[in-house]
Amino acid sequence: MRYSSLIALSLAVVGIRAYNIPPALQTFYNGVKNGGCKSWLDNNHNLQDGHGHKGFGFCTDTAGALYVSGPGELADMDIDCDGAHKCTGDGSFQSGTAFDDILQSQGYGIESLDASKHTFVVLGTCDVAVDTLTGGPIQPLSLVAVVCNNQLHYAVFGDTNGCDDDNFTGEASLSLGQLCFPNEGLNGDNGHDAHDVLYLAFTGKNAVPGPHGAAWTASNPQDFEASLKSLGDTLIAGLFGGSGSTPTTNTGPTTAPSPTSSCTWAGHCAGATCSSDNDCSDALTCQNGKCAAAGGVTTTSTPKPTPTCSWAGHCAGASCSSDDDCSDSLTCQNGKCAA
Repeated sequence: MRYSSLIALSLAVVGIRAYNIPPALQTFYNGVKNGGCKSWLDNNHNLQDGHGHKGFGFCTDTAGALYVSGPGELADMDIDCDGAHKCTGDGSFQSGTAFDDILQSQGYGIESLDASKHTFVVLGTCDVAVDTLTGGPIQPLSLVAVVCNNQLHYAVFGDTNGCDDDNFTGEASLSLGQLCFPNEGLNGDNGHDAHDVLYLAFTGKNAVPGPHGAAWTASNPQDFEASLKSLGDTLIAGLFGGSGSTPTTNTGPTTAPSPTSSCTWAGHCAGATCSSDNDCSDALTCQNGKCAAAGGVTTTSTPKPTPTCSWAGHCAGASCSSDDDCSDSLTCQNGKCAA
C-alpha cells in the first residue's frame, strides 16, 4: 500500500546486486518506454500514478505478459512497506500482504512477505483486477521482471492496491526500490518520480516459483532476488528469445566463485531452497536446506534424471494436495509431487 507520512526506515544494502538487461528485453523496453499501448486490461487506462497524473493502465499488447504503461511513458516507483517488517511511525502500515493465505497454506515457510527482505511489486487496483483470484490474468506470487535505473531486477507479484488508494499504479517493496535506486534515499514517503520503470508480469502458472522455487525465508533481498534469477531468465528468453541476464554490480566482499554445476530445472539450481535431493536439479543435492554440488565443486557422477516439468514450482518434490497441483504426468503422493 502507499503512504504519505514520513517513515524512518533504512535498508542496509550491502553488496548490491543487479543484472544486465538482455538485448531482447532492452529492445522491448526501448519500444515501450514512450507509451503507445493499444490494448488495456479491462479497457481502462485512466488510472493514476499517485502524484496527480492520469492515463495509466495495464497494457496487454504483448502475448504472455502484462506491463504498466502511461501516456507517453512507463511507470514511476512509489514504496510499499507492508508485510512483516513494521514501518515505525506510519499509521497506515499493514502487517500483511495480499496473498498471505497462499503463503500460509501452501508451505512457503513464511506468514507474510516482508517489504525489507522480499523484492515484490504491487499490481491491481480497486477497479482493475490483475490477480487470477479476482479475475485477472496474473497468478499471485508469480515472477515480475523490473527494468529500473538501466538494470534488471527480479521480483514477485506480492501485493495489490485497495480502494483506499484511488487506483494508483507504480509501486514496489521497500527493498526493491532501494536496490533499484540506491542513491535516491527511497522510503515510504519518498519514491522515484520519473516514469521510466518497466514492471513486466508474466501470465501462466509456469511464472510461479512456488514454495520450493525461491528462497522465501531469505534474510536479505539480495538472496531472495538471486533465487528468482533462473526462472526469470527462462521466462524472458521464452517471451523475447535471446540469452539470460548477467550480474552487473556486487559491492560486497569479493570471493572466488565456486565451480558451477549443470542446471536444467529452472528454480531448482544451486542456492535454491530444498527439503530433499528431489528438490534439486541434475546432480545437485540438498545440503543444509540449499541445493548445492557435492563439496561445493562440480561432480563428475552421472546426473540423476530430471523429471519432465513444464510448470515451475510444481515439479517433483513440490508440496501438493491433489494431482492438479503437480506438473505434467507427476502425481501427488504423500503431500509431494512425484513421478
